[in-house]
Amino acid sequence: MRTFREFPLTLAVIFGLLVLLVRPALAATERKQFCVFDVAGANGFVYQLLRDYQRGAVSAGTSLVMQPYTDEDLAIRDFREGQCDLVALTDMGVRHFNDFTGSISAIGAVPYYEDLRVLLHGLASPRIARHLSQDGYEVLGVAPMGAAYLFVNDRAINHVEALKGKRITVFEGHHDARHMVEFVGAEPVPAKISNFARVFNSGQADMSYAPAAAWEVLEMFRGAGDRGGIIRYPVGQVTIQLVAREGAFSPEFVRESRKLMARLYPDAIRVIRQFEDRIPSDRWVDIGPEDMREYQEMLRQVRIDLLSNKGQEAQLAAAVYHEDMMTILRKIRCYTNPGAMECSDQNRE
Repeated sequence: MRTFREFPLTLAVIFGLLVLLVRPALAATERKQFCVFDVAGANGFVYQLLRDYQRGAVSAGTSLVMQPYTDEDLAIRDFREGQCDLVALTDMGVRHFNDFTGSISAIGAVPYYEDLRVLLHGLASPRIARHLSQDGYEVLGVAPMGAAYLFVNDRAINHVEALKGKRITVFEGHHDARHMVEFVGAEPVPAKISNFARVFNSGQADMSYAPAAAWEVLEMFRGAGDRGGIIRYPVGQVTIQLVAREGAFSPEFVRESRKLMARLYPDAIRVIRQFEDRIPSDRWVDIGPEDMREYQEMLRQVRIDLLSNKGQEAQLAAAVYHEDMMTILRKIRCYTNPGAMECSDQNRE
């Protein structure tokens, strides 16, 4: 029978064994720098959404130190220089690293949130993984930022013909948007993600495209004035995407990361819809069925024109569009809207 004096030694042995068991688990947790672009900084919707991703990453064995950026170009520069192990960028920023997921924001290619939900679910599938790695970089997941709507300073701009002659902001390097603007006879006004709202609000442009959150967060109601509003038809979908160098994270974490990002969809859409619902109802410009078909056909023709490499801007934009992604997006559109013209037209993009 053990005496009382033997227990301290026994407890010490047990504690030592526990330390040996726990130590490998602690060592397995990687500490990585995570640079996050959000135009509103650490208080922004994207940054807060990715805090949920950060918590999931810890459970998957990776500790991410988040750093907010309000300038996407600066985030890209720091990532290239090795100051970030992982970076969160818009799909336009990701075009520097991957043209497959960069094509998600193709003009008019993902008109509805249901289309986007189907797409993001598919991107988490191992069957798509080969497309997510390009030129030494890999995409670790995609989440919604909101549909891009046309903000206008005159609600009478509610059909395709009304776009002629209007000044529309176009982001640097967004060659497909520039081609669309020129295609409809409008005038492109150069802008950056960091200043497009200021360009619109100052009256230098008649129209700009952005998620509905910009109405409140970037105060784009100022540029809209008393006569302006938002056309309730998405010209594209804006997403936030995670990019890392190949090999910076284990294959197991990369797979888990894509699943974690896909699971953010419900929370992201909930917040996106809250921003949309807070916009005064009289500021939404609803377009009729015939005008809707005109928009859809115009955007389809723009994509076809781009893929046929007509003109300098079209050639530059076509280099961004990934043919496999464009095929996937068309199939998704025809799945959710089988009656669309493109689904029976022989001239499919």
